[in-house]
Amino acid sequence: MFGRHDGTRAATKRRLQIHETTLENDIHYRGPLSPTHFKALGWLCLVFAQIAVILRLGGRFAPDIAAKSAGWLSVLEEIAEMALPFLLIFNFAQLLSAHEGYKKQLLINGAAMAGVCGLSYLVFYRYIVGGLAALLQNPAEALPTIEGGLALVLPYGFYAFNLFVDLFLCTLTMIFLNYDPRRVFTGKARIFFRLLALLPIAYEVGCMLLKLNAARGLVQIPVWAFPLLTVKPPMTFVLFVALCLFVKTRELRFRRHGKTHEEYKVFLKTRRNAWNFSVFLAIMLVVVSLLDLSVVIGISLGEVVQNIGAGDEASPTEAALVEVQETPEPLEAAFANLHLALENELARPTDNEAAESRLSPEELEAALKKEKINASIDSGIRLSRAVGFGGSVYLFFLAPVVLLFSYTRKPKNRLLDALIPVAGIFLILFVYIESFHQLLGHLPIEKVDLQEIKNMVTFYIAMLF
Repeated sequence: MFGRHDGTRAATKRRLQIHETTLENDIHYRGPLSPTHFKALGWLCLVFAQIAVILRLGGRFAPDIAAKSAGWLSVLEEIAEMALPFLLIFNFAQLLSAHEGYKKQLLINGAAMAGVCGLSYLVFYRYIVGGLAALLQNPAEALPTIEGGLALVLPYGFYAFNLFVDLFLCTLTMIFLNYDPRRVFTGKARIFFRLLALLPIAYEVGCMLLKLNAARGLVQIPVWAFPLLTVKPPMTFVLFVALCLFVKTRELRFRRHGKTHEEYKVFLKTRRNAWNFSVFLAIMLVVVSLLDLSVVIGISLGEVVQNIGAGDEASPTEAALVEVQETPEPLEAAFANLHLALENELARPTDNEAAESRLSPEELEAALKKEKINASIDSGIRLSRAVGFGGSVYLFFLAPVVLLFSYTRKPKNRLLDALIPVAGIFLILFVYIESFHQLLGHLPIEKVDLQEIKNMVTFYIAMLF
């Protein structure tokens, strides 16, 4: 009797396998945060990103703005970094929702990507370049002049801003890995369809290498390519690919027990799968953060080994001269200054007092090596940031938040959900208009005497009539 009772309890408490989970025996917990919340948070972070851009730009024109916004600027930039993760999770949640389908998300993100590209080309080539060309005697000098100015302002030689390129690539990756075509690529040809996922991955890797070479000064990225560059850190894309593989391997486990793809689509609507997805996402956020930090440390150490190893093959003076010739900024300035200091030190008079105060060759070599190490670490961090590594370290802050997230929770108001991008665009435009209004009083422009202008106009009118 007791055995039957214990067996019944054991059978009752037995954990259901994923292929046994249905809408009827589903768990009760469902996170309070829906994809709509993440969509709104993503657009709100985009607005904060524009505020950070305006404050940084205003700080270059007015020192008082830079002093007042120094504390807030770092906070705003950290908040701005959260925009893409929120929107990527929202995009993934929409792809998991069977009622949305892949085609709608692909069209939305593709159209948005093309729209941002077209708008940026219109503003840059027609209004900025065209406006300057109208003021020059030789209009052909307008574009090279602006490109030269951008090369001085942009720290890495490029500016990536089109978030929808990342969303479009992630949508393509999800489609190629998880969509089951019914007419084309059926049977064994489906393997070729899965391999097409390498295309967006190759595009991501190509952009990463292009950014790295641009930061090293080896290539110059044209302005027309700026809207086509990926924005997200590489590790964020790795996170998205991991989520795609999680969905795919979970389907393979589900269908191993005789289930169909249609039944798996029903399983995706369960609260249990939503909770498992949130837990996996939270774990991966922590893992990706640690991996991203490790990559930055590895690149910095690689720069140290490369530069110190190259310097050990020659004398300290010769090594410094080689570094000045071959090492890109910011190592050039550091090593050049140190080499000049070394030459000046060796050229001092050799009287007793100077000899006592002068550093020994061993001390000079140790100082040179220390400076090379510090400059190499700075160079490694700079190159890492140019490519995007180090931009995912903050993702572990999102881990507790995604545990409250459930992609199965539907928005209560569909119209409000659709108006979120419209409201975001309106807020961004408002930020730029209001910021321009606030910056007018701080621009280094001589104030205009209105009475003097009136007198001048009156004088010329009197001469004409």
